[in-house]
Amino acid sequence: MNKLKIKDIHDDRVVKEFDRLTIEDLKKLLRHKDEFIHTGCPACHAMNISFQFTYQGMSYHRCNECELLYISPAPSESMHLDYVINSSAMNYWREKTPITMKKSRKPMYRERVEYVEDWCNSQGLNPTTSLELGAGNGEFAEYLASSSLDISKIILLEPQELSIDNPKIKIIKGGFEELEASGDTYEIIFAWELIEHILEPDNFLGLVRKALKPGAPFVFSTPNEKSLETRILGTASSNILFDHVRLYNPQAISKLLSRNGFRIVSITTPGKLDVEKLENYMKKKASISPNDSALDFILSNTSEYGENFQRYLCDNKLSSHMRVIAVADGEYLGCKSPVITGLGEVKNNSDRTIDKGDQFEVVTNVNAPASFNKIILPHVEDVADTYPKK
Repeated sequence: MNKLKIKDIHDDRVVKEFDRLTIEDLKKLLRHKDEFIHTGCPACHAMNISFQFTYQGMSYHRCNECELLYISPAPSESMHLDYVINSSAMNYWREKTPITMKKSRKPMYRERVEYVEDWCNSQGLNPTTSLELGAGNGEFAEYLASSSLDISKIILLEPQELSIDNPKIKIIKGGFEELEASGDTYEIIFAWELIEHILEPDNFLGLVRKALKPGAPFVFSTPNEKSLETRILGTASSNILFDHVRLYNPQAISKLLSRNGFRIVSITTPGKLDVEKLENYMKKKASISPNDSALDFILSNTSEYGENFQRYLCDNKLSSHMRVIAVADGEYLGCKSPVITGLGEVKNNSDRTIDKGDQFEVVTNVNAPASFNKIILPHVEDVADTYPKK
């Protein structure tokens, strides 16, 4: 397969209009900011959190236990679903994406199917039923329908209008309540780039558990916030977006899955675009950081070091794209994120008051994400970089 480039996934003209519409969507959402909910860490439920920065009108906090970066206060589930259904930006992406861009993105979906094929074959699995949550335009499902896995029943759950002419593929329009109401179970479930949009991941994983047949795998992907590209570029990274309400890393996603009774089978960061994104940013800014001369040197010589450096990032879970396979074979201990109602006052969404010893205390100092040297070369003393503005 030919090497995928950034332009193959995000056409500049499309992205510019998408970003403009996104800001309009955000303005509508922020009109209801007084209804947003402030919580402890949605991944590990820790109360030891620090304010990080404000971007696009949203406040970002970091869990000091698992390093999850998340928006808090954040819109409610119903407000978020309303955004997904009525978003001008998302409707534009679905309806106005140029044919050339749709074609250039095909290798991405084909690679995902090949990844699933290879893994299932290595495990001796031959699933006949599958469920994809948040199916987008259905490209992955169409490739899956013609794959060697020969899945005869491919169900897509998608809140927006979607039409696919394939007898193997059935579309359920709606939110997670439709999934719960059906009571159906599947031999494999997919969620590509979805969990970062989910406000209450415990509730989401509980629904996934119910829909999985015993021993069936859950395969999903999500941005890796503890990646070189995201930590260096900060808000200039496409991972930092108001609709990415929870940004995970391998540690945070492991704690979240374990607490919800999932055993991780595989966790990788197979992204291929980090070096290209950093290289493009450096061309505009002349330097990534005055303190990161080693990174500047590598990015100034990508023809010689770029491919090896990208491979290094992948191998050490430092690429900005994370992929996970998990099986639900443990005890489910999920519950909604602890709600913070005021200084020293913490309540669980189930109205159970947290013990006084667990009460939340606001941390006012900003713990900025680590620079390149902190991530790659921990023995090098360096001042942590703050997230730069877009």
